[in-house]
Amino acid sequence: MASSFFFTRLVPNRPDFPMSMTADEQATMRAHSEFLQGQLAAGMLVVAGPVLDPKGVFGLAVFEAESMDAVHRLLERDPARAIGRYEVLPMASAFARPASK
Repeated sequence: MASSFFFTRLVPNRPDFPMSMTADEQATMRAHSEFLQGQLAAGMLVVAGPVLDPKGVFGLAVFEAESMDAVHRLLERDPARAIGRYEVLPMASAFARPASK
């Protein structure tokens, strides 16, 4: 089966989350970062990072997977589910340049 690309947005439970993280939430975000690094190493994650939207910071990630269900199953294992919710959208197509050094 051919793989596709999926845009994901992690929306925190509160708008001031980045500025008001508790120690437990900081630990959750470290675990989230480790989770994403593992997905990058496995070849599923294309790009990820926080987006500094003035209306509210959110996390962005693009995954390459066989289906939206596969992405949802993957995200169920992400520790960041404790601090927010994921929106997952399929991409019609994607172009990417090699990573710069």
